[in-house]
Amino acid sequence: ISKCIGVWPLEPNYYLFNICFVYFTYIMITELINLFYCLPNLKRVINNLTESLAFTHMYVRTLMLRVHIKKLGEIISECLKDYHVSAFRNSDEVQEFLMYVKKGKFFVKAAGIFVISTAASWYIRPITSPSPPQNNETSFTYVLPYKFHVFYKISDYRTYVLTYLSHSPFVVISGVGAVTSAWLLIILSFHVTGKLSVLASRIHALKYKGVRFRSDLNEIISEHSRLLAMGKGIKSSYAIALLIYFINGTILLTIIGYQILVTLISGVSHNLMPYFVFILTVYLVISIFCILSEHLLAQCNNVRDAFWTCGWYDHPNCMKDIAFCINRGQKPLGLTAGNFLTFSNSTLTD
Repeated sequence: ISKCIGVWPLEPNYYLFNICFVYFTYIMITELINLFYCLPNLKRVINNLTESLAFTHMYVRTLMLRVHIKKLGEIISECLKDYHVSAFRNSDEVQEFLMYVKKGKFFVKAAGIFVISTAASWYIRPITSPSPPQNNETSFTYVLPYKFHVFYKISDYRTYVLTYLSHSPFVVISGVGAVTSAWLLIILSFHVTGKLSVLASRIHALKYKGVRFRSDLNEIISEHSRLLAMGKGIKSSYAIALLIYFINGTILLTIIGYQILVTLISGVSHNLMPYFVFILTVYLVISIFCILSEHLLAQCNNVRDAFWTCGWYDHPNCMKDIAFCINRGQKPLGLTAGNFLTFSNSTLTD
């Protein structure tokens, strides 16, 4: 699906992406122009911010896909190497790894359904919502799906339909960008988590290796370094996008909650569904980020603890290598919002 806008990391299409991103940039400019014309009307400003903040983090996440597309491509290539039989020693490792792959598939489906339903419900909202009351019999209000500034007057139905349809590419571009960013993060994070879990099992088994301790330890250190490099690449590729999403998401939860209260007080409860879908999507995506980060942190700690109990005291010539691995395990591999916050379960309640 990411090929629709040219951001599939293994086969990027820069020309297609440039066209889509120029259109996306134009849309964001018209959104800001509309925000300027909304001043100083507080109600209109809040309505605009509800959309513009959401579109801003979609814009940034799509841009970050392009900025880090080579790095993500390298990580995906490394992941594909792990889907060979030679990457596992026994069926238990395969089952342990597939358990995390199944979790990733579940969250991919959940995130995709919520993001797509949010984008679709917001676009068709003017069609599904009843028309606002008119001041007189001859006037008619043409309601567009988004708060984009239109540089011409819409005075007839034909112009309205064409303008409405001209906004449809934005649904595809923004939706695909957001879904691709979320799906890649979920898939790659659960992949690294699953491999770290398998690695911890191998480290625990070192104490029974005897004369093969040194050779197996070298393989484990090499695999540990590879997984840490992959995790670090994921972390750095998404740091800015997650920071923008966390800030915007926090503000959006407040604004949308205010919108729901105002709508209920005004007695127009039939138009609440897009808001509820929107707020659930924002909260769900932040929750997914926290779950992914918690899994990474837990497995990093699991690997570190496994090194502690691998029988290193019986192999003096390996102590320095194991001590280095334990020391490296002290650094968290969780997802971060910039360099300010590491996502965890407490993030949802703080």
